[in-house]
Amino acid sequence: MIERRRANRFQVDWPIRVESPKGTEGGFTESGALLNISSSGALLSIKNALPTGTPLDVYIKLPLQGTPWMKYTASVVRIDLAPTGIVAAVRFDTARPDFDVALASM
Repeated sequence: MIERRRANRFQVDWPIRVESPKGTEGGFTESGALLNISSSGALLSIKNALPTGTPLDVYIKLPLQGTPWMKYTASVVRIDLAPTGIVAAVRFDTARPDFDVALASM
């Protein structure tokens, strides 16, 4: 199999919250886990399948004391079924997250 990714991925297991962007019709919010991350995207473990192309706000809780959540805007590029549930591959709109995010713990 040929590796097509341009950025290295790092395996993690961090809490996430996934939401529809503000002002989007049919809003949703759910929690899940970040499975891996790179500068261009991530693999998320979530409860519900989302259509390809769905825009998302992805909030990631870093495992550092006192560190706030960071936020990426992203879109779904692939959904897979895994033994543990739904796995969503997302592409970030930008490589730089927003660190100025106040989000209550889940």
